[in-house]
Amino acid sequence: MAIMGKLRQKLKGKIPIELGNYPYVCARVKGKKSKLISKDSYARILKMETPSISRLLGEGQYREQMLALGAKYSGVDLIEMATRNNLADVFTQIIEFSEGDLRTMISRFLDRWDVWNIKTIIRGKSYGAPNEEIIEDLIPAGSFSTEFLRKLAEKETIEEVMEELGDTIYDIACREAKGEDEEFPPISVFEDVLDRAYYSFLLEIVPPTTQPMKLFRMFIRKEIDMINLRTLLRTREDAERIERDVFIEGGLELSKEELDTFMPLSLEDILPRLQKYSFYDDISGPLKEVKTKGLNDVARALEKHHQRQASRYSNLHPLSILPVLDYMISKEIEVENIRIIARGKRDGLSESTIKDLLVI
Repeated sequence: MAIMGKLRQKLKGKIPIELGNYPYVCARVKGKKSKLISKDSYARILKMETPSISRLLGEGQYREQMLALGAKYSGVDLIEMATRNNLADVFTQIIEFSEGDLRTMISRFLDRWDVWNIKTIIRGKSYGAPNEEIIEDLIPAGSFSTEFLRKLAEKETIEEVMEELGDTIYDIACREAKGEDEEFPPISVFEDVLDRAYYSFLLEIVPPTTQPMKLFRMFIRKEIDMINLRTLLRTREDAERIERDVFIEGGLELSKEELDTFMPLSLEDILPRLQKYSFYDDISGPLKEVKTKGLNDVARALEKHHQRQASRYSNLHPLSILPVLDYMISKEIEVENIRIIARGKRDGLSESTIKDLLVI
């Protein structure tokens, strides 16, 4: 082992080597992925009522969290809290049993949950939500510990939250958002800055040194394209009133400059221009109906497209970060699907309506 360690140090910098316990982590993740809800199982779950869904979850991978929260919550609240907590627990486990560069990349990828939690806290503070309600909505699946997130949520003002972030990588985002006048900007501006900071840090930590790393970067950059496309479709009608930069740098196919030229165009003019991009075929149907049906169908089509990309990459390189990435995305989708089913049942939606909302 000592000889191998010396050899790695000697070779590092001369040939591209990814340091980390890839075979072990990929084997563990493969086992976890086998426990995810299958596509066929969703048809059965859709026919269940909330108590039956709770029982099913309590018998499988969510058992620990369902038991732990069962005395405090019930119904849809129990399902949502248990699945969210399970997500955080599983992702924390993956970070803990990873080593080297692999651990660093996984941690940075999961920092998206830190961004999500900061946004949740800031929104909660702006709406005057009680601290405990804000804390219940947090998902400690990133680098921030449960204790640190609670500390943020218990701050009295948004300014105090931003000050507490001064020792994190988001300090730059906080200072950029406030600007020279030191006033807290509209929440939408702060959220845009946070997203740009996250993807900038993530791309910086993933150098294109090996083929799996290049594919990982490609996946991240495709994700940026998806986000920017949703932003374009959501904000284009208000383009004249938006003075800030709303797009994220680093996309693979959609450059910021090209997106800026799309902003003043009508939807009818934008659609033909999107046909040259690789994602167009997967989202063309919902795109053509966006005026009548809104963005939800487009967002789901983009998620499905992105999930397929992750799965395809993971099969190409089974002993890399890519299978881990594929599993984490699949896990997030499963938790969101369960939430949609539980809420849909509670709100009396039909089985077909709920099914249309799922990413399967």
